[in-house]
Amino acid sequence: MNEWFRRKTWTEKDETEFFVKLKRARKDGRAQYLKIQAIELIRTKGKRQLQAAEILLNKILTEYPDDKLNKSQTLNSLGEIYASYKNYDKAIEYFNQALNFEKEFPNVKTTAYLNFSETVVRTERYDLYSEVENILTLELKENGIFFPIQKYIAFSVLSVIYEYKGDRLKSEFYSNLAEENATAQTNELWNPRKRKYGVVNERKKWLDKLIKKNLNNPQNTKKVTHTS
Repeated sequence: MNEWFRRKTWTEKDETEFFVKLKRARKDGRAQYLKIQAIELIRTKGKRQLQAAEILLNKILTEYPDDKLNKSQTLNSLGEIYASYKNYDKAIEYFNQALNFEKEFPNVKTTAYLNFSETVVRTERYDLYSEVENILTLELKENGIFFPIQKYIAFSVLSVIYEYKGDRLKSEFYSNLAEENATAQTNELWNPRKRKYGVVNERKKWLDKLIKKNLNNPQNTKKVTHTS
């Protein structure tokens, strides 16, 4: 039987049972249960589940504002929900809030840096391209990105950014690295039982298509950077 805070459905019965259990849980653990349940619902991609997840995540922010351990993931997950709604401006806001919080409380890292970067490129927010470049460069150099799926997205985004800047050599370089990681069969973990963890199971077609379009266009020249 699934744990009470890992439901994949959200009927009235599910909701009632969840909050009964939540009320009985230790107060200092309730934010975590809300977060885990919300993430499980987000993964289903169902409309009702996404709406329920949004409510649960907002409860964390309003009812447990001093909970630092779950805040960045809460903000990141809200960004993912709005990205699912195709409300990309709102998604960027939440991803950015998560990143800013992680600067203040670096003990907990999320995928907000990737989600932010990917959404910026997807929506052609040219005014944020330099910020994304700095974020990804820092992650690659200092914090380390170990999994092929993370590298695939990061290198793909950098390829798009450098193509926009007119640097074809760097764009091709990062495109090749993205392809290497997209087809990688193992990660860099030493544990042989987890060597498949984090490999690319499903490529991002829109991102691959954008890179291919850029690199196949020999007429691309350096563009003027937009300002906000």
